[in-house]
Amino acid sequence: MAVAGDDGGELIVGDVTHTGGRALAVGLAHSADGQGRPMISVGWVEEGQRLEISVDEARALRDELTRIIQDAGSSGA
Repeated sequence: MAVAGDDGGELIVGDVTHTGGRALAVGLAHSADGQGRPMISVGWVEEGQRLEISVDEARALRDELTRIIQDAGSSGA
């Protein structure tokens, strides 16, 4: 697995070494929420599937990922 950035400012995480590898892209979407804040785009690079989430949803996702990572680190996994 690798982590890379692309010219569009997205973070790419996954198998970026060959065509057809599964990689997740995270970046700002071109749309905004009801308060004018940019949406966050998360999706599979090769499949073109995108999920747009609000800043608040992205914060909740970040917090949950942080908890999972901390739990994994403390369990010796």
